[in-house]
Amino acid sequence: MTATLGDRPEPAVTTARRRVVYGHGYALVLSSALTSGIGLLFWIVAARGYDEAVLGRNAALVSAIMFLAGVAQLNLMNVLIRFVPVAGPRARRLVGMAYLVGGGLAGLVGLVFALGVRWWAPELGVLLHGPTQIAGTAAACAVWAIFVMQDGVLTAVGRARVVPVENLVFSVLKLGLLAALATTLPSGGITVSWMAATGAAVVATTAYLFCYALPAHQRTHATTDRFSVRALAGYLGGDFVGATCWLACTQLLPVLVLGVLGARTTAVFAMTWTIAYALYLVPAAMGQSLVAHAAAGTDSVAAARSGVERRSLLLLTPAVVVLIVAGPWILRLLGPGYAGSGHWVLALMAASALPNVIVAAEVSQARVLRRVGVVAALLAALSALVLASASVLMRIFGVEGVGLALLGSQTLVAAALLLGRSPRIPRPIRGPFAGPRNRALLRRIAPIALDPRSWRRQGSLHGLSDSAVAPVGPRNHSVALLKVADTDRGRAALRTETRTLVLLHEDDRLAGWRHRVPAALDSGDALGATFSLQQLLPGRDARGTVTDPHRRPRFTADALAVLAQLHERTARLAPVDEELLRKHVTDPAGLVRAVVPARLGPAVDRLVAELSRGLRDRCLPVGWVHGDYSPDNILLSDDGQLTGVVDWGQATDTGLVAVDLVTLLLTTEVTAGAQPLGTVVEQWLTEPSETAELRLAPATFHGDPVPARTLVLLGWLHLVAANLAKSARYGAHPIWLRRNVIAVLRTLHRDLP
Repeated sequence: MTATLGDRPEPAVTTARRRVVYGHGYALVLSSALTSGIGLLFWIVAARGYDEAVLGRNAALVSAIMFLAGVAQLNLMNVLIRFVPVAGPRARRLVGMAYLVGGGLAGLVGLVFALGVRWWAPELGVLLHGPTQIAGTAAACAVWAIFVMQDGVLTAVGRARVVPVENLVFSVLKLGLLAALATTLPSGGITVSWMAATGAAVVATTAYLFCYALPAHQRTHATTDRFSVRALAGYLGGDFVGATCWLACTQLLPVLVLGVLGARTTAVFAMTWTIAYALYLVPAAMGQSLVAHAAAGTDSVAAARSGVERRSLLLLTPAVVVLIVAGPWILRLLGPGYAGSGHWVLALMAASALPNVIVAAEVSQARVLRRVGVVAALLAALSALVLASASVLMRIFGVEGVGLALLGSQTLVAAALLLGRSPRIPRPIRGPFAGPRNRALLRRIAPIALDPRSWRRQGSLHGLSDSAVAPVGPRNHSVALLKVADTDRGRAALRTETRTLVLLHEDDRLAGWRHRVPAALDSGDALGATFSLQQLLPGRDARGTVTDPHRRPRFTADALAVLAQLHERTARLAPVDEELLRKHVTDPAGLVRAVVPARLGPAVDRLVAELSRGLRDRCLPVGWVHGDYSPDNILLSDDGQLTGVVDWGQATDTGLVAVDLVTLLLTTEVTAGAQPLGTVVEQWLTEPSETAELRLAPATFHGDPVPARTLVLLGWLHLVAANLAKSARYGAHPIWLRRNVIAVLRTLHRDLP
């Protein structure tokens, strides 16, 4: 069990990675602040120089172009952020293909929109009435798609500090062009100045990326993560749905208001939304940095997400207060008509940026872990809430109804996410969501893990760990098992298991015995997950056998005999010193302490003290220990012969062999009686000592005798800790904790509440 501790990331490495995440996140926030500040100045100049109706139509057209380009470029920006850091020498080609596909599709969609504008948005027809305007709209869509992607590429190659410079130049150029075109293009100068500035920024940044930044990145990142076109497409498909939904509930709002409330009200809404949306860019920027810099390692991503949330809230809260209090004075800069009609909608939309921090951070974490289904479901739900409630509320409250819709929808989704994180909410250890999620994980990784072979995945198997498991082989013949995990605990356990299988098959002492252990065929990391390809041993697990009272004695005897063979070949007598106590008592107890209520902390301390007294300085056999030697990990043939021992993710070669024997006896009793582990342990602790010692006598294996109570507690502690190490779902499940952990602690110390 404790062997997995060696696979945990070094604290210094994790801390350094988080510093990079936050540092680059701050750079992107600075870029957003500069862009938003000059962008506000841009709209102030536009509001002063153009009629409200003209400004409303131009703002709606710009929003439509941004929405169309965002949809048409298939959300390739997030793909680039996620995969360029691990693409190695393929990075430049990946970026080039994304520009070609995304820009080309965006241009085509823009052309279709402009040609049919009288059907989709008749109010915009006055701006798109000739070939030049139609071609310009198509070009603007294509250029904006690349503009969006290039900021993602800069972040992905570690050049996030260039983004503020690029966006500052873009914003200043856009403002200068607006002033120059105010008299020559009285109806379309706003949109044209925006288009021209975007084109100039794209040309300059593309030259910088392909001539300098990408080649430098490829030189310093020579290795590459495993991924294929099919894997990219799978990630893209789910993430595209979520990104499209997000664009719909942000970029389409001005178009929706234009259709319901008219051009002049749209001008007021567009200006207030431009100001409020700048607050949304803060968690988005921090999230982009999280995705880019956690791509090469997903360890502790939840802690990084929490850090992003805290920093985003610290940055946003003062800004929200300022906009709520000083909103009327800020809006007066736009003109006298904006302050009176826009104050309350600005306050509501600014407040909605605070719950959006929780939503945005959750989406970024899901992208790091490549859980694109979570991204799609979360943003689709948010978009549906915003658009549906805005359509209803703006007809009742006017433009303030859109602010109410944003604040209410963001708050509702954020509250659901926070409730879902609560440790008081049970997570199913094996429930309806585990199957679909595991199948999706296998679909994503199987083509990469099996790529050199002509094998195919053939269904999936159920388990209680964080690994998804499937039989694989040619056509309909299964010859191996593919195990995949994308959580920190699951990945660590798979790496330990693969290493253990290799060591067991290389150990000359185990000749004639190791055929019961699956061989490791391949392993690796791909798309944020770890996979292990293992030999498929014959037989089925022994859970059905131990429920039969007639077959159970033979199974127990055979399982103990096979275990004894392993221990006879690898174990040596050694005094139980502080290192062994740490490994077998203190560390497992630490996992228990982390999930039980604080009031039970003294009980855990007394448990550690009791086990230490019962084991210290005794000479006991130390060698290979499976760590989870139970009926569900033991395979039997149809005639009851033991054919294999699987799932070595908790194994160690310096374990107390007593752990395996006690684990087998306890889990056999649990399975046979369909009882919780805590109930069985309580019974064993209270039965006559001579009976318990007789059953547990073989556990010391020629070493010094150990009290039966100590052995029972040791086996229970290792079983509980093994489950906690397998999956965080155990520690978050209050029913499992109450029956299997808290019940035993209270039995040991009746004076506890």
